[in-house]
Amino acid sequence: MSVADELFGIADVSAWIGLAPDTLRYFERQGVVPSPRRDSAGRRQYTTADVELIRMLVHLRGTGMPLADIAQFTGADDNVTDPARLRVELLTAHRRRVHDRREELDRALDVITRKIADFTDRMTSSVDLLDRPDCTIAFDVQGEGPLLFLVGAPAGRAGFAALAHELAGRFTVVTHDPRGIGASRAVPGMAAPTPEVLAEDLAALVDRFTGEPALFVGTSGGAVTLLELGKQHPDVVGRAVLHEPPLVSLLDDAALASRAAAAFKAAEADPQRAVQEFFDLSGAAHHTGPDQTPPAHMALPELAGEELDKNRYFLGRMAGPTVFYVPDIEAIRRVSVTLCAGSLSHHQMARRATQALAELLELPLVDMPGNHLGASAEPAEFAHVLRPLLEP
Repeated sequence: MSVADELFGIADVSAWIGLAPDTLRYFERQGVVPSPRRDSAGRRQYTTADVELIRMLVHLRGTGMPLADIAQFTGADDNVTDPARLRVELLTAHRRRVHDRREELDRALDVITRKIADFTDRMTSSVDLLDRPDCTIAFDVQGEGPLLFLVGAPAGRAGFAALAHELAGRFTVVTHDPRGIGASRAVPGMAAPTPEVLAEDLAALVDRFTGEPALFVGTSGGAVTLLELGKQHPDVVGRAVLHEPPLVSLLDDAALASRAAAAFKAAEADPQRAVQEFFDLSGAAHHTGPDQTPPAHMALPELAGEELDKNRYFLGRMAGPTVFYVPDIEAIRRVSVTLCAGSLSHHQMARRATQALAELLELPLVDMPGNHLGASAEPAEFAHVLRPLLEP
C-alpha cells in the first residue's frame, strides 16, 4: 500500500492535528469537512488527503475564516460546480480579512508597546526640569558614554523609554518632553511649538549638559527639529540620525498637502475627524513593503477624551508647522546627517518625504526596522541598527 493509500484512525489524526476526536466529529456533523470512509466495524478511516484537508481547516479556522466558507473550501458543501475556482476566491477574500486584521493588531501592538514604555518610565524615571522663558521642559538622563539626545515631536520621554533603555549601555541618553507634551505641559502665553521654537528648546537643553558637539537621533517631527537645530546651531551637532521627517513641503503633491492642511484646521473643533484624516493620508501606522501600498482608509475607534485633547494640541498646533517646514538644504550640508526610513514604510508620506530629502542632499537612505513607529514599536531591533550609525 502506498503512503497515499494508507488509512488512519481518528486517534492518530487527533494526535497529529491537535484537535480532540470530539472536535473532529463535531466538524463532520456540522458539514465543515466531508465524512471519511468507514471500515466494516463503522470506525472512521482517514486518508492522507483527508488529514491534509483537516490541517488546512485548522489554519483557516485559526485565522478567523467563517465555518460556512470553510465548508465550501473543504468540499463538504456538495453544491459546488467549480471547486478550484471557488477555493481561489475564498482564499483571496480571506487573505484580505487576515491582512486587515493584521493591521488592526499591529496598531494595537504599537499602542501597547508605548503604554508599557510610558508606565515603565513613570516607575523608574526621575524627572528633571529646564526652565525656559515661557515654559518648563521635562527631561531625564540614563546610561554612560557619549552624550546622545533622542528627539521627537510629539513623541517625548515615554515614547523613547524602551529605545533609551536599549542604548543606555553605550551612551548617556537624554530624552525630553517637547513643550506642550507630557510633563512639559502647555501654559498660557507659551510660544507655538514650531520647529524653530523646538530647536531653541533643544539647544538650551544641550547647553545644560555640554558645550561640545553631541549625538542626536530624531524621529518624525523630532527629525524636523534637528534639521532646524543644524541650521541654527551647527556647532552642537556632532552627528544626527534623522528617521522619517514627514516633510510634505518636499513632495510635489498638492492634494496631499491640501488634505493635511484641512486635517490640522479641523483639529480644534473635531480632533477625532482630524486624527482619522491624518492617519489615512500619512499611512504611518501600516506596515508596507516595496510592493505594497497602505490602504486608503481604515476606520479608527473612537478616541478617549485624553487622546482627543492631546491631538487638539499635536494636530492643531505642532503638526502643521512641522510637515510644512522648508529645510535649508545648504545649512544641512554643513552638519553630519544620516537619513533613515522604515523598511516597512514604503509608499507612506514620511518615507516619500525622506527619500526626497535624501535626493536633495545626495545622501543614501538607510532602512531601519519596522515602519514609521519602529523606534518605539521595535526598540531592540531599531537600536541594533542605530548604534553603528552613531559611531565616528
